[in-house]
Amino acid sequence: MRLPERTDVPADTDGAIDTRPSGTLVNMYQRGLTAVLGCCLLIAACSGDGDDGDAATTTTEAIETIATDPPVSTEATTTTTTTTVPALVTEGATVVVANASIVGGSAGRMTAELEANGFATGDATNATVDLADSIVHYVVGDADAQAVAESLGLALGGVAVEELPEDPPTEDGEVGGEVLLLLGNNQADRTLDDLANAVSVETNGTTVIVANASGVGGSAGRMTAQLDRAGFTVGEATNATEQRPESIIYYTTTEGAADDADTLSVALGDIDVEAMPDPIPVEGGE
Repeated sequence: MRLPERTDVPADTDGAIDTRPSGTLVNMYQRGLTAVLGCCLLIAACSGDGDDGDAATTTTEAIETIATDPPVSTEATTTTTTTTVPALVTEGATVVVANASIVGGSAGRMTAELEANGFATGDATNATVDLADSIVHYVVGDADAQAVAESLGLALGGVAVEELPEDPPTEDGEVGGEVLLLLGNNQADRTLDDLANAVSVETNGTTVIVANASGVGGSAGRMTAQLDRAGFTVGEATNATEQRPESIIYYTTTEGAADDADTLSVALGDIDVEAMPDPIPVEGGE
């Protein structure tokens, strides 16, 4: 049965909705990413398959200035990298939007927006919490739901993605799907196109390569696309040599790489930053 949306708070007729971008670019990826910048390597700790080839394989994501085929130019500050943005994962789970914002009717409108962009959706409902930034929850142990949730988090501009709590924060305590979007004020009544380009950063132009150390197939490619949209110079996604519980960023001695690594760390929610180890922890060691 479709639950009514929150009506106690009217829509912002003055248009004064808080449209500031989410404070973290990719909180959902904090578990197990490694990155290398400008020469920077981001090793992403998310579960899933790798990003090498057509199929996803279980590995880590990394951002780094890693040599690829063809090798990335060492003059990262003057090199322009063109990447293909991978399609979001929209199939395999039903998304239910719960209004956690002050904008009346926004959960229903976001449900329509998600459906128009290929997501399978359930009936909109209301949340029992009030949020500035949205949170995407997924059913624990459901790999398909996690992949859809991570894609949804990216589509919303890099909002947090977390496991669904035992007591879902909805009016009736039920979800009606495998993915729950708690829609916050900063994402309410905004299109996916708008949200995907909400985050913008200034960098020194060093190249970031994402290595998948998460086990979630295709996650390094999706992270690469998100970083590209946010203003980072990115290289081809790859796989890490081992899985990690937490993401990490490695940087080389290339000028500007350390500063860009710090910028990336802040965008990703203050994940660890270290000098590039030897050997480099990615497939091929480059």
